[in-house]
Amino acid sequence: MALSFKVKALSRSKVLKNIFLSSIFLLSFLLILFSKSDYFIVNKIKTISNTFFHPITSFIVAPVKLANNLQNQFYQFRNLKFENNILKEEIMRLKKWQALAVHNTSENRVLKRLLNATDNSISLVKTASLVSRNDFMYNKMININAGIKDGVINNMAVVNHRGLVGRTVDTSITNSRVLLLTDPNSSIAVKTISNDNNSLLQGADDGVHLISSFSKTEIKPKVGDLVVTSGNAQVFPTNILVGKIVKLTKNNFYVLPFVDFKNIDYVQVIETK
Repeated sequence: MALSFKVKALSRSKVLKNIFLSSIFLLSFLLILFSKSDYFIVNKIKTISNTFFHPITSFIVAPVKLANNLQNQFYQFRNLKFENNILKEEIMRLKKWQALAVHNTSENRVLKRLLNATDNSISLVKTASLVSRNDFMYNKMININAGIKDGVINNMAVVNHRGLVGRTVDTSITNSRVLLLTDPNSSIAVKTISNDNNSLLQGADDGVHLISSFSKTEIKPKVGDLVVTSGNAQVFPTNILVGKIVKLTKNNFYVLPFVDFKNIDYVQVIETK
């Protein structure tokens, strides 16, 4: 009985040993197979990800990239706008300096011409600058910064580097009003250089030309003749440039003044010696 039990125990122990060894072998095989299959699954997942998920991810990320690019462009545009404003301010500053330089150059040129505008028969009373204008339709006047304290009185001739401007009509201590040639109330004794045709001129209705109102001779002047002061009325000195004849009619002729009355800066008040 005891021997039979020992045989059965040994048989059972041998079976358990074989099962254990088989289990270890099977487990090792499964571990190796799982390891290999795991590598295959990972690669498969990577392939699927690259094939299917990468485009989806790119599509989702694209708006973010676009927004980022737009933000960067906005910052660059804002910086360019700021720099552009700085450049505009610099250009405006340079233009102001340029305008000032041109103005100063023009003033120097005018003053040099004024200093050389008189001759031995004319006495310079005062060089003055324009203060304001009263240049209306039927009232052509300017105000200058020279008056009684400077020796200026009424009915003195006023000229600039281009010719006769007008005469003083209302003089105060420090300022004077000048009646321009183009005023309808202005009257100037003139003569033509070509034939000494003496006549009177006054401002035309257009506010630009001068028109003859009286002529001593029946000899008509020609278009293009130069007109100067005659000195007959004893208001203006003789031989001051007035203008050029540009139009003839049956009874009158029109003169275009040499002076640009819209651009008067400096004038001279003069008198005959």
